[in-house]
Amino acid sequence: MYYALLTLFVIVSILIIILALLQKGRGDVGAAFGGGMGQSIFGAGGVDTVLTKATYWLGGIFLLLAILLSIVPREERGSILEKELRNEGPSAPAEPSPKPEKGRGDNPLPSPEKEAR
Repeated sequence: MYYALLTLFVIVSILIIILALLQKGRGDVGAAFGGGMGQSIFGAGGVDTVLTKATYWLGGIFLLLAILLSIVPREERGSILEKELRNEGPSAPAEPSPKPEKGRGDNPLPSPEKEAR
């Protein structure tokens, strides 16, 4: 269920981006800063196009899906590391390799002092 909602969420997100890019701009940047006083306060009134209405609907669906995704639990909880640790189970630590004692002469590399003689 979670992944179906997540897929739908991504599809709606992409559609919102496409619809927003297809819409015609409402004016230049100067109008946003007070340059367009001939228009009403909340922008030019007019008929909403099909693209505008579709964007409103997709925005509402986007918000609804975002809320649902925060409520619906995933099937698996936890991190990947926790899951791997559970699958391995407890393991005994490896014993450290014994270090050779100094002075026994079992060093495979000859010392530089012996070669100089």
